[in-house]
Order: sequence, then C-alpha cells, then structure tokens
Amino acid sequence: MPSPHVRVVRALEGHGVEHCFVDHADMATDIRSPRDFADALGYDLGRITKSVVLRSRSDDAVAVVVCGMDRKLNFKAVSAIVGAGRMEMADSDCLAAVVGYPRHGVSPLGLEGGIAVVVDRKLLDEATVLAGAGAVGVEVEMAPADLVSTCGAVVADISA
Repeated sequence: MPSPHVRVVRALEGHGVEHCFVDHADMATDIRSPRDFADALGYDLGRITKSVVLRSRSDDAVAVVVCGMDRKLNFKAVSAIVGAGRMEMADSDCLAAVVGYPRHGVSPLGLEGGIAVVVDRKLLDEATVLAGAGAVGVEVEMAPADLVSTCGAVVADISA
C-alpha cells in the first residue's frame, strides 16, 4: 500500500480522530474512477470526495475545497467565502509548491501555511466520507464532522 502522507497521519493522530485508510489496490476490482471506487465499497458516489485546490487570479489566495464526486463546485461561492478574487483550479506547480500533495492525491488534511479549507455542507449528511490521504490511490475514511474539525474548515453551500 502506498503510504498516506506523513502530514495527513500527524493531523489525524493530533486530533485523535477515528479513521481508516483505504488503498485502491486492495479492492477486489480495478479502480479506474471514483465511480469504480464507490461501487467497490458499496457506497454512494457522494461519500467519495474531491479536494480541489483553487487559486485566485488577482492575488495569492489559495483554498482547498471539498465536495462529493457527484457534485459540481460553485467557484463564485468559494470566492465569496474566501474573500478572494475570481478563483480557478490551481496548476501542478501550485500543487507542488503550495500544497505539497500530488495531483489525484490532494488532501484537505495536514495543510500548512494557513490555506483555507471549505467543505461542502452536503457532506455532513453522510455517515462517513472518504478524502484523499496525500498519496495517489489512498483515501482516508472518517466522519464528516471530524474532517471539518481536523481541517479547521468552513462549512458552506459550495456545490450544485
């Protein structure tokens, strides 16, 4: 199993959060998409999250937003919440330099440098959610309220 990122592990242990790591390679079927992963677990797609790094076009504001894979992000809502100019998806250079996680392995956990985290309110309806663990193919499953508290996230309506 690829290892979860050390910052993710520290964040979870530091908050005493009940969680488990899930490796895509341990699934009975090949995982090629979030739908495959949800199906392998027997979960609704909305429990599998995407953590998207957004960057303001007009300043250096960066935010990580988390919502279900079945939802579409509202970039304007995120801009208003973060108090930044128009937001766009960050490129790979920003991921490496600012967030420190690989593309397809971004986690809202263990971020450094005061990066804002915004979690979609819809996720709070789920028993547990799976978020990136800072490594490709590894997710962490936890209660959505624990995700919010561990990240110091703002909860808001950011998806449709």
